Amino acid sequence: MSYWASHLMGNSETEISFDSLPSLYDELCKADEEHTDVSLTHESEWCLSAFKSGLVVWENVAGEGEPKHIRNISKEKVISLWQELAKGNISEVDKEQWNPGYGQ
Repeated sequence: MSYWASHLMGNSETEISFDSLPSLYDELCKADEEHTDVSLTHESEWCLSAFKSGLVVWENVAGEGEPKHIRNISKEKVISLWQELAKGNISEVDKEQWNPGYGQ
């Protein structure tokens, strides 16, 4: 299985190590109006994006299903969900108490 991380400035990294996920999240401290989020995407096209505001968006970027969101989720929880997504455990991520839409 394959996955990739999208960094704040737009560059991507394939199969980022789990040890690097906290640093990926920490990039959010430099977020601005143009560079708003970091994310991890699985080869299935499921993507989990985190924003500086505490918003987390769960969506299939290929358009399968509707986007969902959670607000005020902890850094540790985001990292845990990224790890599950990287492993291909889509159903584990989907179990969270998601709200419909992008939350904006």
